[in-house]
Amino acid sequence: MQFRTKATLASLAVAGAGMFFQATPALATPILQIRCATDSIDPATAKLRLEWARACGDKINVVSPVLPVPPAQAVGTGLTSADGIPLVEYIETDDFQGRNSFSGDLAAVNQTFTQNQWRVGPITATKVAGGFQRWTEPDVLLLTRPTYPTFGNSADINVAAQIFPNPNYSLVDCTLYSDAGGVNRVDTSVTGFFVNGFCTSSCYTPDQQITFADGPQAILDATNALTPNMRTLTPTSTLENLKFKTDGVESFTREIHDSTHVIFDIRTASGGELKVTDKHPVLVGSGRIVEARSLKAGDKLIKADGTRDPITSVTQTTHFGKVYNLKPTATNKVANILIAQGFLVGSSRFQNEDVDFMNRILLGRSIPRHVIPQ
Repeated sequence: MQFRTKATLASLAVAGAGMFFQATPALATPILQIRCATDSIDPATAKLRLEWARACGDKINVVSPVLPVPPAQAVGTGLTSADGIPLVEYIETDDFQGRNSFSGDLAAVNQTFTQNQWRVGPITATKVAGGFQRWTEPDVLLLTRPTYPTFGNSADINVAAQIFPNPNYSLVDCTLYSDAGGVNRVDTSVTGFFVNGFCTSSCYTPDQQITFADGPQAILDATNALTPNMRTLTPTSTLENLKFKTDGVESFTREIHDSTHVIFDIRTASGGELKVTDKHPVLVGSGRIVEARSLKAGDKLIKADGTRDPITSVTQTTHFGKVYNLKPTATNKVANILIAQGFLVGSSRFQNEDVDFMNRILLGRSIPRHVIPQ
């Protein structure tokens, strides 16, 4: 993680030259959850929004790809890309509250663009429209569920009116609207705009049964009812000794628009069926977390009682509609394994973590506890 840390320090180093961090509003978590539920988009659209925010941050706020143009500016980081190109960052604003910043807390365009859709890794720099530098990382480091900004007309989400990008994410249209359909334009020269928080894209089909405190419930029904408590593994669980506890639901997410999703329909020898998006984290018999798209006949899922259930078929289908997601209050990795359709799977909190790290989560009793990552 050294590379991203250096980039962050480089950004800090140029603060005196015009960069100020956006003040972090005292976000009321339930309000952000509601906001994300009404502004929920799938992973592909999340990437479009990040691309749009990067392009508009450059076009509207930075203006020049080379020379400092107060209050926003292009700055050197002192670092080089994986292919030896000096890395240039773009600072959107020197407004302490982050007014009119597309990129969020740091108001740093490329850093925000990369950290919300890739894990830490080598950066490649290319030029895009207007001569701006754009950072990307290898596809193997793509986050399963990108996070994306949600906008308001105030830095305080408790009082902000929600505003939306243009619905087709045209990179030449940086207009914001008061409605998701892009009908009622907002004059941001008067009201300004702010990033009120970041949301995580969604992934369950609406019929999938998640085990809550009172038993299994379709995630659509649970989302609509805001079911407050769910069942998850305890932090001390191992493959040989699975234990469950009741935990609060920190957030539900769902898309605001219907769209087409690639779904993996996984069927097992016991007659079980699990339908999730291609990158959904699933626990397999060895105790590893893998993406659903990597599963094949013969692999084994783990049922809530600890038994292994061999997969008999994996079929790629499509689902047109909304997809859903949720996560418990607990942040411990093991405690973020929940029950879907009777099988152990990862919550949405897993989905932006490094898969290599996730693969070491559920371990046997023979592994000393002090070496188990928390």
